[in-house]
Amino acid sequence: MDNPVNPDPENDPEAALVPSTPLTELPLFPLDLVLFPQMILPLHIFEERYKEMVNHCVRESLPFGIVLATGAAPDTGRIETHDIGCTARILRVERLPDGKMNIEIIGENRFRILDTHESLPYRTGLIELLADLSADESAVVPLAGEVQRLLKDFLARSLALMGQNIGEFELPDEPEPLSFTAACVLPLENDEKQLLLEDTDTAARLSEEKEILMREVTRLRRAAETSPESEPGETEWHPVKADRYEDYLSAN
Repeated sequence: MDNPVNPDPENDPEAALVPSTPLTELPLFPLDLVLFPQMILPLHIFEERYKEMVNHCVRESLPFGIVLATGAAPDTGRIETHDIGCTARILRVERLPDGKMNIEIIGENRFRILDTHESLPYRTGLIELLADLSADESAVVPLAGEVQRLLKDFLARSLALMGQNIGEFELPDEPEPLSFTAACVLPLENDEKQLLLEDTDTAARLSEEKEILMREVTRLRRAAETSPESEPGETEWHPVKADRYEDYLSAN
């Protein structure tokens, strides 16, 4: 299915800033996580319908879409999801003796679901790709520099509290990829991550991440200063394993 979507820049000034994208039918995988562009993620595939989906994607060299699940509908039991997700390209497949699979994927493009179909064992959706609106470089570039500095500080402090160190962090310099890197590694609830995924304003996403990073760096600094005799729970902080950083940063 290939029906072009052509924004009308005369009636919608912002439409000219969003690239025209074709409508595409995409296999959908509802999960309790948010996938971001360039995020590397391992998945264990055990349900028959999703094994069939992975086999189809591998055979046809196609991506599938990951969408954050919101729960089951009370009347049908159907898993409901958010409308915006991220396409996933399969990097590696390990087939296990019992027929299950371990796969490694990388996030590529955000999309919006326009319609869903249940004719196959797994759900598919008619989707259109999303892109950030053009940004004012004079404003977004300095903001990206602040976020990059804070993110390096956050990573170093978080790992130091766990006695880990992966050396110098190679973070993206471009504002949009940097904003997705930050969204991936920040210790946020799925609903908060989903809002960052859905935002099509790079500067707004970076501004939100800057506030979160400032708060988290302060917590980590206090945690490092807390003596062993301090009461448990006096300072809250959110560690993330070093290998998660390594996997994600290797994609950038």
